[in-house]
Amino acid sequence: MSVPSVHIAKDRLRNLLIADRLMCTPDMSERMTSDIYYTISKYIELKPEAVQIEITHSDIHIKITGENN
Repeated sequence: MSVPSVHIAKDRLRNLLIADRLMCTPDMSERMTSDIYYTISKYIELKPEAVQIEITHSDIHIKITGENN
């Protein structure tokens, strides 16, 4: 299943806004998100699309979605 370009653009904009709020580059923010995912995946079997990580200036929100049964 491909991701529509509007979702890609929305994610990129969100990443830019987060990076601006954190006063770091978008690359730094992306690496931080990747490191958080990698750390969690050492303990829980996850697919990257099942994890949503939102980093703000004061919080980190992690949402792990599962299969709908």
